[in-house]
Amino acid sequence: MASINKTIESKGSTHHNRLDEALAYIAQHMKERIQLGQLSEASGVSKRTIGYLFLHTYGITPMAFVKRERLRKASRLLHHADPTTTTVASIARECSFAHMGQFSLDYKRLLGESPSDSLHLHPQADRIPGRQ
Repeated sequence: MASINKTIESKGSTHHNRLDEALAYIAQHMKERIQLGQLSEASGVSKRTIGYLFLHTYGITPMAFVKRERLRKASRLLHHADPTTTTVASIARECSFAHMGQFSLDYKRLLGESPSDSLHLHPQADRIPGRQ
């Protein structure tokens, strides 16, 4: 891994540009199924290289990065949603999660609370525009 890190560092801005292209692809296709091959193609580097770039930069694989970003988006939406009109399942689907049990497990593992708690346990004042 040390030689890979040196290779990545020696490529400098070229690899940062490639990573930026992968990140842009993820942002544009967040609601779709994203595969490693698509990130490789979008960034113009091999699957192996894009994997190393994510590991070196974020400490996780590209697919784990995509899942983490989707979970963070779900968290933002749940914290700002009206619990009387929004369900956890609707937010999960909006963030491209199909399996509710796995979504709930992954969410709690990353964010330290259940999706339901994120939706229901935060002060209503935070949800009402114009109130502080």
